[in-house]
Amino acid sequence: MSIARLIPVFLCAAALVGCEGASEPEFNVPDPTLDEAENTQNENPFLGSWRATSAVVGDDELLPPGRHFSYIMTFHSESEFSVSVSGDVDPYPVCGTQDTCGWSGTYTYTRTTITTVEPDHPDPEERGEDTAFYVFCSNKLIFFHELDDGDDGGGIRLTFERTRRDCYARDCE
Repeated sequence: MSIARLIPVFLCAAALVGCEGASEPEFNVPDPTLDEAENTQNENPFLGSWRATSAVVGDDELLPPGRHFSYIMTFHSESEFSVSVSGDVDPYPVCGTQDTCGWSGTYTYTRTTITTVEPDHPDPEERGEDTAFYVFCSNKLIFFHELDDGDDGGGIRLTFERTRRDCYARDCE
């Protein structure tokens, strides 16, 4: 096999190691101005359905293996999204006293942040506007959201895996 044929293989392997390696993606980005027009992307990379596979605060994984919990977030082309949660139980309930719930809202994004507005979230404290940093890595979407409790810059890192890509219409529910 020639060297020219191996170069693409090495480049793909290097990209995968960068995404799947032991280190986490860096969220070192400057403070964005959310209304900068030049910072908006032309194509919407969020479109589709995403399943939460990890939620980490500090060193604590909130979604331990074997837990029958499902958190699906679906982004639609008209800047709307919906969330469906099932199997929700303590210690960190999303749905309050129910084990299933769902809600919808709107979103906008820049090259580094995503802002969601969730007027009908089941937890009244979670309603309203929320902004997080994000990064795409392979087939994963990772959000980093700083916690509001003054935890010295700490935050929650949510990892989602794409489950559907073709959500240009409301067919992903």
